[in-house]
Amino acid sequence: MQNECTTCHKSKIKQCQKSNHYTLHNAINITRQTWGIKDSNVTLQNLPMPKNDIHKPADLVDDFLRRKCLKCHLTSNTINKTQNSCLACHNKHFSKEDSKKAKPSMNKCLKCHNNEYIGTDYKGLFPHDYDKAYRSPITKEGYYPPRPYGIDFHHLNSDIHFQKGMTCTDCHNNSKNKKWEDKVSCKSCHTNLTKKNHKSYHKNIDCSTCHTSWSVSSYELNLLRDDTPNYSQWKRLKVQDDLYLENYLKKVLKSKKIIEPMMLDNITNNLSKGLWYSGWLFKRWENIFLINDENGKIKIAKPMYQYRISYKNKDSKMILDDVTHIENKKIEVFLPKTPHTITKNSKSCEMCHENKIMLDNNLINKDILKGQIQKGYPFSKEQLKKLNSPFYKKERAKILFE
Repeated sequence: MQNECTTCHKSKIKQCQKSNHYTLHNAINITRQTWGIKDSNVTLQNLPMPKNDIHKPADLVDDFLRRKCLKCHLTSNTINKTQNSCLACHNKHFSKEDSKKAKPSMNKCLKCHNNEYIGTDYKGLFPHDYDKAYRSPITKEGYYPPRPYGIDFHHLNSDIHFQKGMTCTDCHNNSKNKKWEDKVSCKSCHTNLTKKNHKSYHKNIDCSTCHTSWSVSSYELNLLRDDTPNYSQWKRLKVQDDLYLENYLKKVLKSKKIIEPMMLDNITNNLSKGLWYSGWLFKRWENIFLINDENGKIKIAKPMYQYRISYKNKDSKMILDDVTHIENKKIEVFLPKTPHTITKNSKSCEMCHENKIMLDNNLINKDILKGQIQKGYPFSKEQLKKLNSPFYKKERAKILFE
C-alpha cells in the first residue's frame, strides 16, 4: 500500500491497513468458516491460492472468493484503475462538494456497497431476481432502463436522510476518536426523542428495527462452478450481477466455436478454468426476522451466507452436487444488520408482534431459518412469548383508541 499519499498521511495509511475495507477480514473468514474451514483467520492480502484437487466445499471456497466474491477491494481494476489504494475512494479529481476535504462521494461508496448488502437500499434500490422475465420493463423508446452497477433494481422507498440530501460520509466519518467504520448511533444527532411511543419495554430495541421501511432479504444462493463449455442453459440468466460473466456469456453464446470457460481472479487479474454461476432461491423485502445483537439489542437479521454448492469438472462429473450441509449443519449465517431505509414514522406494531416468520412454524421458519447466528443470538422462548402476549394487545388497543 506504499504510494505518494504516505508522505503526508502516514497515520491514515496505518489506520486504513487495519480496516475491514482494506483486509475484507469479516466477509472472507465468515465465508471460509461456513464452507468448512475451522478457525479461519486470513485477509485479502494473504488469502491462499485456489486448490486444484476438489473433494469438498472447503477445497473450493478460496476460488469462489477470488473469482466470484471479492470483486470490490481497494486495488480492484473494477473500481480503481490505479495501484494507489487511497484513490479507490479518494479520487484525484474531486467533485465540487469534495474539493475541500477530499471526502469520498456517495457514488464512490456505492460502487462497492450495492446489491445484497447495505448501500443502494439507502437510495431505495432493491435488486431484481436474475431470470430474464424479471428484467425491468423496456422504456417507451424501446430500451431497457439503465442498470447502475450492472444490476436491475426495483425502486422502493429511499432513506429519509437521503431525501434530505445527506451522503454516506455525513454519518460515516472520522471525528474525534471515531473511525469511519465504527458503528453509527442515531442518538448522536437525534437527542430530543419523544417518549410517546418509546416505552420502557422497547428500550432494548435498536432504532432501525422500528424505523426501517424495508430490508433486503435474499435466501439460499445456488452456486455452480462449471468447468465445461455448457453455456446454452444460461441464456435467460446472463445478468447475474457480474459484468465479467455477463459479457463472457454474450460472447460465447454468439460464437460458433467451442470456447473453454475461463474466469478472472479478482486479486491477481489472471484467468483460470471454469465459470461461477449463481442464482437465489427467492428475494423478499416485506418480512423481517428479528434477533438479538451481541449487545442485547433487538435488530433485524439478514441472511448473508446461505449457500447451495455444486461443482462440475471438465469431464462433466459432478464432484459436488447441491451441498447444503457440512458436518450435519446447514450452510447458513444470519447477522444483525441496520438497513439504510429509515423513515420518520415507525413500523406498525403488527409488523413485529404478529410476525409470522417469528411466531409460526411456517415453511420459511421450518425449512430455511436453521443456520447459525453470528455477532448475536436468537430470541428466547420468553421473548417470543412477549411478542404475542395479552399485554401487547392491551397496549395496542390503547394506541388505537387514543
